[in-house]
Amino acid sequence: MKKILLLFSICLIPMLGYAQTDENGKERVYIDYFSRPGTISNILAEALRNKVIEGIQKMDRVELIDVDSNEALKTEAKRRQETSAMGDAVCRSEVMTTLGAQYLIQGNITSMQGVKKTDSKGKTYYQGSVSYTLKIVDPSNGTLKGTQTFTHEGLTGNIGDTPDEAIIKTLDYVVISMDDFVDEYFKMKGTIVQIESTKKDKAQTVYIDLGTKRGVQKGQKFIVYIEMDIAGELSLKEVGRLNVKEVLSGTRSLCTVSKGGEEIMKASKEEKKLIILSRKNTFLGGLGL
Repeated sequence: MKKILLLFSICLIPMLGYAQTDENGKERVYIDYFSRPGTISNILAEALRNKVIEGIQKMDRVELIDVDSNEALKTEAKRRQETSAMGDAVCRSEVMTTLGAQYLIQGNITSMQGVKKTDSKGKTYYQGSVSYTLKIVDPSNGTLKGTQTFTHEGLTGNIGDTPDEAIIKTLDYVVISMDDFVDEYFKMKGTIVQIESTKKDKAQTVYIDLGTKRGVQKGQKFIVYIEMDIAGELSLKEVGRLNVKEVLSGTRSLCTVSKGGEEIMKASKEEKKLIILSRKNTFLGGLGL
C-alpha cells in the first residue's frame, strides 16, 4: 500500500510524481459502468454516471473515454455478466491496458432517493438524496490511486414534485463536485518560466509552461515550490501561490502572484527551479488564497 502524504502549506514534503502521457500531454482515463443496488433503476444510475462524465470533461484535464464507446469493452462487460465469468476482472484490466488506459474510474452508487417532505402549507414535495463512491485504479496492476465518497442532500439536495424529479435535479451538484475530484487526483505539474512584472522586489505576474494542452483554464490556482535537498532526500518547500490570469497557448499561461511574491523573486534571482502544482479551486482554495 502506497503511503498517502498529507500536504500542508508550512511543511516540507517528499517530491511526488504525476504520470502523464508526455511532457504536456493528458492522462488517458477510462470511466467504467457504475455498480448499483437493485432498488436503483438503470435510468437514474446512468443519469448520475453521465453527470460525472460531464463534470470531468468540463475540467478538460484528462483524456476521458467512456467504456460504452468501445466495442471490445462492451463485449467484455457482457461476457463478465455470464455465470461462468463472474468475478473475472483480469481480462477487463488486460483489455484496458492494451487500449492504453493509464487509469480507470469505477463508480459504486449507494443510494438515490427522493425523501418525502411537507411544507408549511401542508403541500407534499420531495428532496433529493444521492450517495456514491468513485475509485481511481491503475488497470495494469490494480493499484488504487484514490477513492472519494460523495453525498448530495440537504443544502445540496434539490427538490421536486416527484422522487425522480428531485433526484434528477440533485444530480446537477455532481457536475460541480467533479472540479475538486479532478484537482485532487489529476494534478498538473509545471514550472515558472519567466517573471513578467515586479514591484518592490516582488514578483507580480509570471509565465508558466502549462496551457490548453494540459487543460489549464482561467482562474486555475497553483502552489509554487522550490526544490530542497534535506539529508540526501529531494523535497519541495512551498514559497508562493498563483492564479491563472490568461491562458495564452498550448504551453503558456500568464499568472498573477497571490502569495509569496518576494520569495518567488528571490528564488528566480538565485536561478532556482520554481515548480508549480495545481490545487483545488474551491472557496479560498481550501485554506489558501
